[in-house]
Amino acid sequence: MTTTSGTTTPSTGLMTAAKTNAAASAEETKKPTVDYESFLKLLTAQLRNQDPLAPMDATQFMTQLAQLSTVEQSMRSNDTLGKVLDTLKSSGMRMDMALLGRKVEVASDQLSLTDGKAQAAYTVEGTPASVKLEVLTSAGSVVYSSPGSLKTGRQVFDWTGKTASGGTAPDGVYTLRVTAKDKDGKALNTATVVTDTVAEVRSVDGTSKFVLKNGATVDSSAVLSAS
Repeated sequence: MTTTSGTTTPSTGLMTAAKTNAAASAEETKKPTVDYESFLKLLTAQLRNQDPLAPMDATQFMTQLAQLSTVEQSMRSNDTLGKVLDTLKSSGMRMDMALLGRKVEVASDQLSLTDGKAQAAYTVEGTPASVKLEVLTSAGSVVYSSPGSLKTGRQVFDWTGKTASGGTAPDGVYTLRVTAKDKDGKALNTATVVTDTVAEVRSVDGTSKFVLKNGATVDSSAVLSAS
């Protein structure tokens, strides 16, 4: 900072005053704030310390005040939007809690085998020439496979736990993989759906997760229907 007889030059006065005031404000509030009172203090300090022979243009003050107003409005808008978002998240969590203990149909490939019974539904987009159904363990090993239906629309897959080797798979959660191709050998999109009971509702990173009775965890957005 350059000074002459204790007077701050106009080129550095406002910047120096701003830095000094900002440091003091940070020490007092311990958080960043933007308000008219602080800014007016800066302007007053600048006016007191400006060079009488080269006063600053008043237009600069008006421009800075306008900029401050814009910033402050943006900060208030952000605070308001944050509160609205928190309210919506809380409301959504309460709605998801209403599904606790209810039977839901979810878009999931997690197949639950309980007492030698497992069921899932699947659909194939387009007209399939071949459909292959595979049941995989959590490690990715195929324990059972069979051809699927070539009919259009929703189809049901029932599994008794029978394995490819002729044994019986233990109860647990498996993955159902559906592979379909058309007459030209082109892969077709498929979707799987399972029905289970919601055993637990969790909030993870601001979103709801459903823990099903079979142990699988799915996003709330995967729920297609409830009964």
